[in-house]
Amino acid sequence: MLGALGSGIPIGTRTRLVVEPVRPIALSLLPSEDPARAQEVSLDSGIPETVLRRHDAVVRQTHRRAGVVVVDVPEDRQSALRRDLESAGFAARPPKPVYALLTESVPMLHVPAVWRTGAEGAGIRVGVVDTGADRHPDFADRIAETGAIDDVGHGTHVAGIVAGAGKIFRGVAPRAALVIAKALSVSGGTEDTVLAALSWMSRQKVDVVNLSLGGPGDARDPLSREVDALTAEGIIVCVAAGNSGPAAGTITSPGCAAGAITVGAIDKHGHITEYSSRGPVAGLRSSKPDIVAVGGGTSVGARCQYGGGVASARARALSSDPCVVGPGYVRMSGTSMATPHVTGICALLLESSRSLGRSATRIRRARDIRRALLQGAVDVGLAPDVAGAGIVDAAKALATLGSRRSGTVPTMSSSSPAMASSGIEPK
Repeated sequence: MLGALGSGIPIGTRTRLVVEPVRPIALSLLPSEDPARAQEVSLDSGIPETVLRRHDAVVRQTHRRAGVVVVDVPEDRQSALRRDLESAGFAARPPKPVYALLTESVPMLHVPAVWRTGAEGAGIRVGVVDTGADRHPDFADRIAETGAIDDVGHGTHVAGIVAGAGKIFRGVAPRAALVIAKALSVSGGTEDTVLAALSWMSRQKVDVVNLSLGGPGDARDPLSREVDALTAEGIIVCVAAGNSGPAAGTITSPGCAAGAITVGAIDKHGHITEYSSRGPVAGLRSSKPDIVAVGGGTSVGARCQYGGGVASARARALSSDPCVVGPGYVRMSGTSMATPHVTGICALLLESSRSLGRSATRIRRARDIRRALLQGAVDVGLAPDVAGAGIVDAAKALATLGSRRSGTVPTMSSSSPAMASSGIEPK
């Protein structure tokens, strides 16, 4: 949805530090997974244990791909620990805040044409890192793993766009399995919680990850490095561009990652929305966003400001929301809503790619799908920094994938080492 989910600053920004050692991180460990081993990994990276003990700090998590260690520290000792670590030659800072970036949409993107080929996302595991997700009847039986119930409503809505299979509103990939990680709450979250969620996702054998979130950062920060590394391993990562448009240079992290499929927003008339963040991204030769999809419009002054938004699954937390649409659904707008459309299309293309019977590595298949998305996009006559390759078109992407048409696709460039009418009412 548009804007942050709350006005508060996440507490983790005051009680944690993100430390970047000079030596490589040997292993990724999640919070509370193995505290003793996490301490060993931190020591092996060169972080002095004596400095941590002096400030009652403990290692919270480690991240091999992003190359950072996160430590918990009492709030009144955070500044002092940071000074001591910096004096010892380590880059250290509080984690950056991250916020969720909040139905004619599915037919507009020509998804039903792909359904008619038999592809509905079966056998594809889609990860959603967000505010959690309720077990909504439109997808409850296909939640393979879940982190927590959604006390905000954003994650449930996003999951419904990806994979809802309701009789009224239907998502893009209604047979895909969902892997849900809760990294955000009403007040948002911090980059370390998102890093932990992404590390966990990588262990769940997901094929595609949806990140309808973002915050301050750049193409070389830990979140961007993590996304680049996951992409290099063959996991497709779709990320919201942000809702800070129309000014240039407003794409948030990790949407600014070279490896991300960064998604901007159009309204239901096919026009780029004012809120959709624009490029360029400093340090990248390629343009961002990569593509745009339906994120919905806004209704200024109306009781429901998302009257032109996307209808999808409603969490119980939003039962009295002014944008409720009948029982079980709600409207929202934002690049958060545009992104899961593209995530779902990636799931359809993955299923189709596998059914073609071609021998391909996971990495090659992911690259082919990215290429098909961009080559099949509908040019809207706008600069690449505004609309990328254009509006995603599922049918054209599938045709491109099937023909393996060659062509010029924006090159991913980063300093990251890892990147060297069915009768169903449409959303």
